[in-house]
Amino acid sequence: MCGPGRCLYGGSAASIPLRGLINLAILCVIKQKPTYGGEIHQKLKEDFGITAPRPLIYTLLRRMEKNGLVASTWDIRESGPARRIYTITEEGLEFLNSSVEGLKNAVKVIGAIVRAVEEA
Repeated sequence: MCGPGRCLYGGSAASIPLRGLINLAILCVIKQKPTYGGEIHQKLKEDFGITAPRPLIYTLLRRMEKNGLVASTWDIRESGPARRIYTITEEGLEFLNSSVEGLKNAVKVIGAIVRAVEEA
C-alpha cells in the first residue's frame, strides 16, 4: 500500500522516473566533453534538474568505469587538487545510443499513464 511519499517497493513515487536515468544523464554530460565529478554534479542539476548527492555520482562513475562505459585519467595541476577526468568510451556511446530507443518507448508509456490519471 502506498502512503504519502512511500510505496511498498521502498521508493518514493516522486523518484520513479529518475531510477536508472541518472546513469544516462551522466553519460550525456560526459559525452559533451570530458569532465570531472564536481562539474558532472553541477551539470546534472543545471541541464537535467537532477539533484543527486555527490557520493552517489562518484559511486555511479566508478561502477560505469568498471563496466567499461567511461574511462578516467588524473589531471594533475600545479595549483589545486588533482582531478579525475572522465571520458565516455565507445561502449558507453553505444549504450547511450541504444538506450534512446527504450527512452522513446518509455515516454509514450509515461504519457499514457499521466493522461489516464489526469482524465480519471
